[in-house]
Amino acid sequence: MTIPEYFRKVSTESLFSTRTLQNCWPTWKMAINNILGENFNEIDIINLGDHLSDIFKSTGGDGRGQGELSAGGTAWESLVCWYINLCTAGSRTVAIRKMSLAPKPIQDAITVNYGNFACNTESDITVITFPDLPDYNININALSVENNGLRIETFKRNRFNPEIINYLCGRDFDNFEIGVIQCKTNWNDNAQIPMLWDMIYSANGFRGRNITIGRDGYNIHDAQNFTYAFVTVPSNQRANYKSESVAVKRVTNLSGGNYWGKATEPNVARSIKEIFTNNYQAGYPNNVRTEIRNTLPKLSGELSYFNII
Repeated sequence: MTIPEYFRKVSTESLFSTRTLQNCWPTWKMAINNILGENFNEIDIINLGDHLSDIFKSTGGDGRGQGELSAGGTAWESLVCWYINLCTAGSRTVAIRKMSLAPKPIQDAITVNYGNFACNTESDITVITFPDLPDYNININALSVENNGLRIETFKRNRFNPEIINYLCGRDFDNFEIGVIQCKTNWNDNAQIPMLWDMIYSANGFRGRNITIGRDGYNIHDAQNFTYAFVTVPSNQRANYKSESVAVKRVTNLSGGNYWGKATEPNVARSIKEIFTNNYQAGYPNNVRTEIRNTLPKLSGELSYFNII
């Protein structure tokens, strides 16, 4: 197992450890299996992106109480993160919802500082494309590195040692690609949030207002690439989204694009299935179709943690 595949496994298993996904998954799994059919192929997996909204809504209500909104947001983030990891299996790209799992240099790089206060970056999902370098492509059981004469082992007390990935990420930071995805169930209420955060990231902060990006020497603009994307359900059934809608215009020019869990509608939103070739193509040894095709036989074995078979 390589470093990217290790992080994919840990990230996906952490999704299933939450009560929200445990409650939703039996219904979602049934919906996913109905969409895929028995003899599904790589195109069927990719096309799940056109149905994510319907899958999500199969367990949702129409209430807008704070508790339901919070649970719905967590569920949508989890479903999107699961789908991205499924479609990037076999690549060097990994989606992480739990920020504490991300290497510390990446956590530092996407931090937004307002004066002396480190602000919430609204990073619902962090997507990491690891460098195409030997240390990331070999089995982690054979990996160890030397730092200032000290040997850093991959495992400490039989547990993965985070020091090794923090060291590697710091050493090779310029070769990493980072993506931030903000996931919101409601488009109308939240479109201005990704618009403003993308402005801050693209401008590398606003020093006249004492707003800066990054800390401890790490900044997203030093990485190989950085994208900021918005992914919505959307949950507002009465909204009629058009190219001239205010909510649409607010996210039209995001660096990472604007997506939803439905089929692409030109000039409104792209299906989330388009995010792989738009933002994460560099992580695939071949292309998204080939890598998914190669991973299909593993879904009942080493990739059984995706829990669709």
